[in-house]
Amino acid sequence: MAVVSQNADLELDIRPRAEAEALARAGYRVTLVGGTRNPERVREITDPAVDLALYRLPSEGAGALGQISELTKSFSLVVRAVFRLARRSPVDVIHAANPPDNLWLLGPIVRMAQGFQPRFVFDQHDVAPVLLAEKYGSGPVMRSLAWLAQVLERASFSRASLAVFANSEYERRALANKLLAGQAAVVPNGWALPNAAPSPRWRGEARRLVAYVGAMGEQDCLVHLIEAIALLEEKDVKVVLAGDGSARPAAEKRAAELGIGDSFLWLGWVGRRDEIASLVRSADVCVAPETASAFNELASFVKLVEYMSAGAPVVAHRLPQTEGLCSDTIAYADDMSAEALARALDGVLADGRRAELLGAAARERFEELLRWENVGAPKLVEAYRSAFGGA
Repeated sequence: MAVVSQNADLELDIRPRAEAEALARAGYRVTLVGGTRNPERVREITDPAVDLALYRLPSEGAGALGQISELTKSFSLVVRAVFRLARRSPVDVIHAANPPDNLWLLGPIVRMAQGFQPRFVFDQHDVAPVLLAEKYGSGPVMRSLAWLAQVLERASFSRASLAVFANSEYERRALANKLLAGQAAVVPNGWALPNAAPSPRWRGEARRLVAYVGAMGEQDCLVHLIEAIALLEEKDVKVVLAGDGSARPAAEKRAAELGIGDSFLWLGWVGRRDEIASLVRSADVCVAPETASAFNELASFVKLVEYMSAGAPVVAHRLPQTEGLCSDTIAYADDMSAEALARALDGVLADGRRAELLGAAARERFEELLRWENVGAPKLVEAYRSAFGGA
């Protein structure tokens, strides 16, 4: 089988690697197909039981048209990689990571290479039509793109022998919209950060350290976080952000406008997870600033799971999937305002004992209910055996 990721860097996107490894350990023959800017690192961190078919990712596109150009280039690369794979050894299952939702098109292409069409697994990491509207708005061009995204999503589900969802809300949405044609399973993320020690270098001379880890798209509300930091009662604070994305420039600009730019350290994407783990374990509080929106009320944020795995105290807004993941093990803002987020951050920063108890409770919840090896991986293997039989 081929686990395929079109345009996410496999060095940074854990889910396709983790799924490929779980299936390989269960006895399936698995090739992970996808792009990266660091193929040597991907080979280093991927279980040798998984074969790799890698290509170099094209440069990221800016705006909707730039995204279309990027996706066109990456799709041509993934087509070539999968076609070559099928010519060497038959591919009986294509497990397609989204977004985008166009990888069902690989089926007919693989059939040309090997003489029969593989079965299709649609792995919905994010709801692409909703995410697209969140990132780029609803202008005339975007209305056409949103329609296309809906068509591609429906086509993906209609061809899937098995649909795999990152959370139960995605599955409920698919059921409500009558999208499912085959079997379905919820396979939640549950990545643990490694056991790296905290370090004073992250804090520098500041009294308090706030950490943010993850993507920086429009839906991640980075400007909102900047405005909350400006309102903190605790002024001697360092904010370290590991990640990147289209919303980062606006967030950096807003920090400068508010006169707090020197309080922020922007690391960009950090490939080494021991570095991320050290940052998270060094922080007085970690933050998930996403506010309510159509996409954010559906999504489960990987950053929350990773914070919890390290026993970090966390502050976030009260969103449905956040409450489902974290329950009462994190501190919630009273409402969706920057003022409320600032109050919640101040509350944890000012009370070391409360922070310690929150972190311990979060770590316990992660170990009992979320860890990939105990929850997600077994659910994925069970779904495969139900849909396709044993390896």
